[in-house]
Amino acid sequence: MDAGISIRAVGVPGEKPAGSHFSRLVALLEVLLAFATVHVLFRAIKRFTAWGRLEGAAHLNFTPGLVMILFTVCVLVLCRRSFRDYGLTLEQWADGLKVGLLWGLLLVSGAGLLAIVGVGHQPGIRPPTMTEGAVYALAVLGAVVLFASLLTWQRTMLSRIPGPAALLVLCGLMCVPLLVAIGNHRPFPHTLLTVLWLIIGAACGEEVFYRGYIQSRINESFGRPFRLGGVQFGVGVLISSLLFGLLHAFNSVDYFEGHFSFAWGFGLAALCTGLLYGLLRETTGSVLASIVTHAVLDVLVIVPGLMGI
Repeated sequence: MDAGISIRAVGVPGEKPAGSHFSRLVALLEVLLAFATVHVLFRAIKRFTAWGRLEGAAHLNFTPGLVMILFTVCVLVLCRRSFRDYGLTLEQWADGLKVGLLWGLLLVSGAGLLAIVGVGHQPGIRPPTMTEGAVYALAVLGAVVLFASLLTWQRTMLSRIPGPAALLVLCGLMCVPLLVAIGNHRPFPHTLLTVLWLIIGAACGEEVFYRGYIQSRINESFGRPFRLGGVQFGVGVLISSLLFGLLHAFNSVDYFEGHFSFAWGFGLAALCTGLLYGLLRETTGSVLASIVTHAVLDVLVIVPGLMGI
């Protein structure tokens, strides 16, 4: 177990010092502009194009994630930035896969327990209420502290698990909704497409953009001067999580129609979950771990709905 869980400011050997006040301001403005651009772009595609209308009618949502991935790749290429520095790397893939799988299963278990005691919600049917979001957020904050304080123990335990075995487990988990759909006579093609958009559009797209692009860009200028347990991090984790929460709070907003009803419960839950995703990215040097955790959570929480629960 890593000693201590208080947040403290420390230096990182070999890491570039934080930038000037001007470079920090530029970084903040860049990510805020990127957030606004991406959000308006994918909302416009979904509202004003035939593809978007078709996707909406089918209750699918590939567009946001694909826009986020393409935007991130274009920025990195045009600005000649390192994909590796932005967490888009498969180096140490087995470690990222295993820790992501562990915390994905823990989050799913926690969501299940909350549902049992009556504070869960039905994903895809309605967003969580403010009370549900707050309870879930507190539970995830506990998971964040647990993750940071048990980092050394996690690494020791997970090092005993072969990477290919973890990959097989992940593939099996991603197939669970498909098996449940068959067993409960649900439409298999639609379930398959739902699983695919949750993996590609939600998990991959959101993690590449928020934990890959936004978090890394802020870290470049602000550095990573803080430590929580065994995790070194900076304000990039907080800013990416705040914007991640705002993305989900905007789920019930339609600014093209002038409707501004925010899903604050969903936003709060997403903000705190984003903190865990951000720490996963910091400790592994890649967005793979957060992608796996995100995918496991999003895919498995649709299972009760497929079972009619």
